[in-house]
Amino acid sequence: MSFFGQLQDELTGFRKDGVYKRLNYLDSPQDRRVKMEGRGEVVILSSNNYLGLCSVPEVVQAGKAALDHWGAGTASVRFICGTFTVHRELEHALATFVGCESSLTYVSCWNANEGLCATVLGESDWVISDQLNHASIIDSIRLAKAITKCQTAVYRHSDMADLEEKLRAAGNARRKLIFTDGVFSMEGDIAKLPDLVALARKYDAVLAVDDSHATGVLGKSGRGTAEHYGMLGEVDIITSTLGKALGGSAGGFTAGALALTDYLTQRSRPQLFSNALPRQSPPARSPPCATSTPIPSLSAGCIRTPATSTSSSSHSASSHCRARRPSCR
Repeated sequence: MSFFGQLQDELTGFRKDGVYKRLNYLDSPQDRRVKMEGRGEVVILSSNNYLGLCSVPEVVQAGKAALDHWGAGTASVRFICGTFTVHRELEHALATFVGCESSLTYVSCWNANEGLCATVLGESDWVISDQLNHASIIDSIRLAKAITKCQTAVYRHSDMADLEEKLRAAGNARRKLIFTDGVFSMEGDIAKLPDLVALARKYDAVLAVDDSHATGVLGKSGRGTAEHYGMLGEVDIITSTLGKALGGSAGGFTAGALALTDYLTQRSRPQLFSNALPRQSPPARSPPCATSTPIPSLSAGCIRTPATSTSSSSHSASSHCRARRPSCR
């Protein structure tokens, strides 16, 4: 049987097993209600447009203005001629927003995760992953294991005793990296960040948190899992996305110490050999909160949005689809 014939047989199996994915085509902006081809107006309860910024006029207008100023794209990787001044502004704003010294943007958080483990880990190093981590973290670790021959371990979901056992097993490894989601999107629960930070300090490990489903949603001003627990500045590495709460467009980033982002700039292959991120929302700059129509944007301490609401703080984020709209304080 030919290669394509084999694929077709497997696709038939997907349909038989009920796991075949059909694309739904929208003919309108992403919003609470959309126009879906073949179905008409549909209420959307499944997107990651947590703050509703995808279709906010100010965000759309900022994108149009960026096209006029910077053009359609960079047509280059960062280190050759693909770094615009707005990249620097955005990375500074993102770092400040999540409580880190520095940040580096990627074309997606998948790329940010993929570019982390294989870059900073070597053969004698360990990476220890939560059992229910996102596929991008899992693939990042698989890639690192194949490339660098690093040691890997998985601890039971949010089981700190099991994690501590794995850390003990890693012994005096040169580097020990704990990698976890901030909010586990399929389960709706939040990582036990205080316990994770304590164990990382106890065993001289580095803690990395993928905060994609928490950025813009958790914390009094939407700064994520660290703010939710009152621990801004205490997480070693934060990766996150611009493709969910922060406008729903594209892009991701890794934040941490300047030494980390500088090292990733030198060695992280998904960043080195991909076109730089096109200019997109959220704007790195914004008017004061007191303005009558604030542009949704990042600032040192909040997400500025046209509307605000409140929600209770708990150790479960299962209601993250009903996300708050954080306001400045």
